[in-house]
Amino acid sequence: MFQIGDLLFYGTNGVCRVSEICSSPFDSTDTRTFYKLTPISEHSTLVIFTPIDNDRVVMRPLISKDEAETLIARLKEIEKVTVAVEKHRKDAYREAIRDAAPEGFVKIIKTVRARRELFRKTRRRVPDLDNDFEFTAKTCLYGELCTVLGVPREEIHRIVSEAILEAQ
Repeated sequence: MFQIGDLLFYGTNGVCRVSEICSSPFDSTDTRTFYKLTPISEHSTLVIFTPIDNDRVVMRPLISKDEAETLIARLKEIEKVTVAVEKHRKDAYREAIRDAAPEGFVKIIKTVRARRELFRKTRRRVPDLDNDFEFTAKTCLYGELCTVLGVPREEIHRIVSEAILEAQ
């Protein structure tokens, strides 16, 4: 169980702070206990209420500083998302993002970057599906790494981009 003030990773909302532990704000007859979460992104005004025993959305502790540094060291080794049939790409992206593991976010970012390069060469537009999943993956990955390492977002973006470029 998380405590008030703890940081956690919540679904595709990324890093959130537990600002309150309370009863349901929606139904006074609901006996469950809820977390009131506030995403730490400076652009977000979202407030999330979720049951503390929610098993539908991934709610996990942040990775450690050592795990973050290991992930950065392994960026080149992490494989891209591969699909045999293009119409299964959405499912493959969902699978990569489902457990909210940083490696899944990296896979999506690497895949979309490679596809963007391919599409640029053939003068085609990158599908919105790729852009949407890339945005979610970057938001989640960069937010967690920035928080854990205490590094500005631009620095995380630079580190990840350079590693992906070297891997191609």
